[in-house]
Amino acid sequence: MRLLRNILAFLIAFLLILLLFIPVVIISGLFKKDQFLFSQARRVIRITLKLLGVLTEVRGQAAVDFSVPQVVICNHLSNLDGPLLIAALPINPRVLIKIEARKIPLVGWVMKLADFVFVDRSSPQRRQEALAAAIEKIKVKRYSFLVFPEGTRSKDGRIQDFKKGSFLIALRAGVPVLPVRIRGSHRLMPPGQKTVSRGTVEIEFFPRRELPGVAENELQEFVQGLQQEIYADKNHENH
Repeated sequence: MRLLRNILAFLIAFLLILLLFIPVVIISGLFKKDQFLFSQARRVIRITLKLLGVLTEVRGQAAVDFSVPQVVICNHLSNLDGPLLIAALPINPRVLIKIEARKIPLVGWVMKLADFVFVDRSSPQRRQEALAAAIEKIKVKRYSFLVFPEGTRSKDGRIQDFKKGSFLIALRAGVPVLPVRIRGSHRLMPPGQKTVSRGTVEIEFFPRRELPGVAENELQEFVQGLQQEIYADKNHENH
């Protein structure tokens, strides 16, 4: 049953993407209407999640001021995390994402159109270029960014050490960091599993953190402190 449900959900998602692709390209590309792109992306994501039987419980979002650009950081447990956060956030965040995602048929084009920044993790120089591109987009276009500071999904549900790249983006762009904690997605779709199980994912927003008083050589200490404060008390998924 799970396999059939997954096949149906992804088939419908593919058909929706196919139907919406040309209108999205024309309206978003030619007329620079990114709101249309994100609204249609959320439509596809929410329909797909509903068909898969994935529900979300969102806490703390109402207390967050989304009127200013910020770097949204979140732990990374599953391939579900990105779509879940895009659907949950009341803003249109750009995403720092691995370069391999650009090769996904149609979806890669939509990501490029949305002004996502692709990271080539095989090259330190290209990683730095990606960080610089994100900083520039925040300063010039006033984007918010979504970044997973662990750099990759957790294989066992345990939160890995955060890398400081996303915090460096926030520091150099002069914007706050918005911590988000996600729970439950690992057991629904752990790395290596091709299908999605039914269940509920919890998404919790925490007060944003300003970084103006933090020097770059103190950034790692700031990152470790934040990770310990927000993520260490629930650093393992319940299976």
